[in-house]
Parts: sequence; structure tokens; C-alpha cells
Amino acid sequence: MIERKSPFFAFRYLVTPINNQVSVFHEINKSKEELMQEIIYSLNENTKTEWLKGNKRYLIYGFQKKNDFVILKYARESNEKIYIEGESDIEIKGIKEAKYVFLIIDVKHQVILIERNTSVFNSVRSAINILSDYFRERMREFDYVVNIYPLVSKKSFWNYIDEADEVFELSLLLNAPNMPFLGDADTRSVLQKIKDTINNEEFEIGLRNKEGTLTVVQETLGSWINYIREVGGKYMIKFKKNGVEQRKTSYDDTAKTFIPRKKTELYNDEELKNIEDKLNMMHNLENRDNEES
Repeated sequence: MIERKSPFFAFRYLVTPINNQVSVFHEINKSKEELMQEIIYSLNENTKTEWLKGNKRYLIYGFQKKNDFVILKYARESNEKIYIEGESDIEIKGIKEAKYVFLIIDVKHQVILIERNTSVFNSVRSAINILSDYFRERMREFDYVVNIYPLVSKKSFWNYIDEADEVFELSLLLNAPNMPFLGDADTRSVLQKIKDTINNEEFEIGLRNKEGTLTVVQETLGSWINYIREVGGKYMIKFKKNGVEQRKTSYDDTAKTFIPRKKTELYNDEELKNIEDKLNMMHNLENRDNEES
């Protein structure tokens, strides 16, 4: 029997101090990476983790752990109706259903792979936003905040630029410096100086030209754009190609891979090694590309 492969999309979580002052929580001899790792590992160790967002209930169940990554079941509770046989008529009964997607989190590279299943979450983006809010709330207890950003495929952004007839708008959103060895060193340095001065969590650049003559070149903006592409962040570009206006964002370009979907049985060693290889591939921009099913 051939196992069905599901599409998984790549993201990176980044952890930032709430302020530049050293708080009592920062003095507990645990780094932000260690604190986040404990939260993530607890999701796998606990039988069930649940939380509310508005009037919706979400659940995470531990499934499997290997080396630096965990595989989880991430569910959204919904109220469904079933129709059953009654004595004199068909009866309607309500049930609570917990459909789920698989969630893979690598604490070494801070990479997340999340399964797409629109019968569970309307979009991968909404599922990630809900997860981000959960982590943010947990890490706020230690005076840190969490953001989760798409990891984009290797070629998409510069392909848009090269093929565009006109470019009208470019927006870039970068997280405050987080991972010391990723991204251009000069860009990290500038972002750190901004963070130290004004205590920002994110930094946004907006460029517009209503005539469509915005010039986006590697020599001037390349390090900022590539920082987003490698480390994580968001971009939006509005352009015209072949007379048609288009709007593309980093969510449109999120890197994708395919992984077999399990029901009850665990992944074997070979399958776990394959997942680990995919996580390593997503971590590094040069190796990152969309995979065919």
C-alpha cells in the first residue's frame, strides 16, 4: 500500500526580548532558545495541550521525537452534526470533532514544517498565526515574544523582479536580530543598532512609485531582501507583468515539501532521517526549494 504524501510548508520562529533591560526572568540562567525548547518538548511529552483563542479550542498531542525535532498533532475542535436513526424519525446529534494536521518543529534550526489540510484550517497562514499566538503568550511569561515567518523558496522573489515590466510597491518586514550566524552581517549590525536604540520588535521598510518605475536591485536592497529570505520575515511586491498587475507576498512563496502522512503507526528510522534532511534543507536558503510530490 502506497502511503499518501501531504504538503508541508516551511516557517521559522524567532524569539525577541520584550525590552532591552535585563529582567529577573533573563537571569534564571536559561537562554531564550532553551526556554523555547522546553515549551516545545513539553508539547510532545504532555498527553494533551489545549488552549482557547476567542471561542475556538485548539489542541496539540505529542506523537514522536527524534534528535532535535518533534512531530505533533495540531487540532482544531469543531462542532459537527450527525444524523442517526431514531424510533420515529431521523435524529440530529451534535458531536465535537478534532481534526488535525501534523506539525514538525526543529528546535536546533528553529524551523517549523506544517501540513496543509483545508478541512482543518482554512489556510496554513491562519494555522501558523494561531500557533504563533500560543508561543507568544507562553514566552511572554519570561519577557520574550515569538514571531513566526515564512521561509520562502530560493528563486521566487528575484524571478518576480527580473520578469516584471513595472514595479509599483515593495514592503519588507524584518524581525529584530535573532540568529547570530544567519543573514548578512552588516544587515544584522544595522538591525541590532536600531533595536538597541528604539527597542523595536520588527522593522518595516515601505517603498512605492505610482508610475511603476521602482528600481529594485541587488546592490542596494539585496542584503535586506536576502535577510528576509534566509532568516525569516515578510515581503510584499506589487508589479505588472505582461500588462497584468500582480501582488505577491512571502506567504505565496513559502517553501514546500512532501512527507508521508501517518495514521497511528510511528515513522521508522529511515523516514525520520528523511524528515531531518528536509528540515536541514529548509534551514539553509541555498538548499531550499519547492519539492515535487
